[in-house]
Amino acid sequence: MLNVSTGVVSPSGSRWLVFMTVLAVYICMIDRIAISIAIIPMAEDNGWSPTVQGAVMSAFFLGYVTLQIPAGYLSDRFGGKWVLGLGVLFWSLFTLLTPASAALGITVLLACRFLMGVAEAVTWPSIYSLYSRWVHPDLRASAVGLMNSGISGGAVIALICTPWLISVWSWQGAFYLYGVLGILWLAVWAPLARSRPAKPTQWETESAITHVPVGSPQSGFAPDAHYPRLTFGRMLRSRAVWAIAIAHICINWSLYLVLSWFPTFVNRELGADLQLAGFLALAPTIVSLIMAPLAGRMFDRLVAKGYDRLKVRRTMQSLAFVGITGAMMGITLTDSLILSVTVITLSNALTAFSIGGFATNHLDIAPNQSGLLMGVTNTLAAVSSSASVFVSGWIQDLSGGWDAVFLTAAGVSVVGAVVYASLAGVEREFD
Repeated sequence: MLNVSTGVVSPSGSRWLVFMTVLAVYICMIDRIAISIAIIPMAEDNGWSPTVQGAVMSAFFLGYVTLQIPAGYLSDRFGGKWVLGLGVLFWSLFTLLTPASAALGITVLLACRFLMGVAEAVTWPSIYSLYSRWVHPDLRASAVGLMNSGISGGAVIALICTPWLISVWSWQGAFYLYGVLGILWLAVWAPLARSRPAKPTQWETESAITHVPVGSPQSGFAPDAHYPRLTFGRMLRSRAVWAIAIAHICINWSLYLVLSWFPTFVNRELGADLQLAGFLALAPTIVSLIMAPLAGRMFDRLVAKGYDRLKVRRTMQSLAFVGITGAMMGITLTDSLILSVTVITLSNALTAFSIGGFATNHLDIAPNQSGLLMGVTNTLAAVSSSASVFVSGWIQDLSGGWDAVFLTAAGVSVVGAVVYASLAGVEREFD
């Protein structure tokens, strides 16, 4: 892995593993975001209202909540290789089946999107579990930043390629092509990947003699003892867990509002045609693609230079929420296509600072059970994503416009900023 300036290194093979997980996230997001472009001709072919379109896009997230926690537990207990590998296999199969499902009716399509969400649910919990074993603690924000750049990178590919594939082939063809990508990825991953390095890592060896026994009044000095296991009861009593969970929920509300509805917004509200809608939606996602790894590397460098870890996390997360709130309020004040895209683009640039905020905070407080903790917070965030996509369509039908949609997102971001700034912590609490 990259040397951030402290001289620390990760085990041999970690670069390849991080590269493959980044590719997996790219494929994950391509398959997930393609529907936000394809939904436009699909709706025209079938006469779907905005509410029905919102239901189609949000069905994915209803499935996404089901397997997050089991995936995290299985990854932490048995290793993330096959949890991630089987997830990629099954979500790719359901991507391939999307056109046939749509032809069979809305109920079958909703079921297909739901099952695709179930399969993609394993992605982040399994990757966090893999990183806890393969990536040095002082380099994890950089690794997570690279991995999360796949969110935007996959969206960029989907937004560029999907309109073009629809125009030269069909919306059905886009799903066929994207589904094959995951099958090819698995053909490389299955024979070469491992859940953990062959030899124990330095930080695992060190942590074995610096753990805290349950109920100990001391912190980090009891040899041959252990931090408590992560349980739901202990999570509910942890201020730091609440901070991560609320921040994750609030970030995802705006993130998936933009990913799912922004092409439709610039197409129907601002008058851009289908291909232009996809092209304009590229600007915010390209900025996120660049900023996510930079934000992760910035966090690691600041901590390596001696800056307080908690203050850095709170500052970076506050910047992210300020960017979202300002953008969501600002976009209601203009009908300009260029200004609207510019506002969302600047917002995404600041949102990337979440990599140094809540997004790598899991690895601080529960390093050996980060997959499970990510599964829990990502489950809650998936509920938020689904609610955001569906509620946004419902608000459009109810209000006949978009202002209430964006103002709701601004309010959600304010809540996230206040909670994280008040409750966030970085001290290790769990195994």
